[in-house]
Amino acid sequence: MGTESYDLGILAGDIIISKFLPTLETDMLKTNNVIKISNEKELSECKRLEKILDNSYKFNGGDGNSKEHHKNWIGYVYELAEKYLPEKLECRIPKINPTNMKEFKEGLYESLWDSDLSWYLPEDDFFIPNDEHAWCSVIILTRRIK
Repeated sequence: MGTESYDLGILAGDIIISKFLPTLETDMLKTNNVIKISNEKELSECKRLEKILDNSYKFNGGDGNSKEHHKNWIGYVYELAEKYLPEKLECRIPKINPTNMKEFKEGLYESLWDSDLSWYLPEDDFFIPNDEHAWCSVIILTRRIK
């Protein structure tokens, strides 16, 4: 367990994962906000590349040489993510007041990273300062394709 600000970051991340975080319908793990791939050819191509990758694994009867197949599949998934997922994600969570933004950002980052679901990470100026009478805090996340 970390500091109060770090723990608030973890809490904020958990809220974002359950309420806002989008995943693609082609993602293995999904959130409550699944983005459909509207182009049937793109969806079929992704499934085709995934099947080739799956069949290359030794436990599926393949030769175990999956590096090239993985590169092809993940490259295509990244293209779909860039096309279908918004670049910025604005998340309104119950009002919080972290006292140490560096630790808060670390907790938020860790929560999102550990979920294995996130295409998004906090960058500089990710936390919009709270208005005195605000009911919520606003966190802006940026899509990051590896």
